[in-house]
Amino acid sequence: MTPKWRWLLSSLVLLAGAPAATAAQEPTERMSRAAGPDTHEDGQPRKLPALLRGMTLAMIRQGDSLFRGKGGCVTCHGQEANGMPAMGSSLTGGLLFIPPRWEAIDSLIIAGIPEALTRTPIAMPGRGAGSNLTPEESRLIAAYVWAISQTRGEPWQGGHATHGRQGAQATPPAP
Repeated sequence: MTPKWRWLLSSLVLLAGAPAATAAQEPTERMSRAAGPDTHEDGQPRKLPALLRGMTLAMIRQGDSLFRGKGGCVTCHGQEANGMPAMGSSLTGGLLFIPPRWEAIDSLIIAGIPEALTRTPIAMPGRGAGSNLTPEESRLIAAYVWAISQTRGEPWQGGHATHGRQGAQATPPAP
């Protein structure tokens, strides 16, 4: 058997077993997940890791405001940053295309992503939806994106309220 056929056969075997695993769940377990928006962050830790050198909670909060305001990021990534169909990827379940480093996120925001490289029919404009973010504003949004990609909700003081009441009221991690 050629490697191509082995790969295809093993993929089919895995897919055939998937419905059985889903069907084995209790109905209440499946239904309870639909109570709020799915932010794709179920596997994320509840506590924000230590902030990176030079990053502060104030910067993360400012980045949140820019993400929802001048940057226009919510237009494609959604109010909860959980992605929008045929627009922007989810940012809350981890970053899939780049390393989760502040500098890499900032570079991506500044440069944007051409349509040919996105998984959607539109490009990600460089420097925000209006292509008018300053380097400092881009860096603040990158701090916010780093934070929401590293944890479940927003477990720091001043976190965006729609990411859960507990997260918005939680105290920041120890420095």
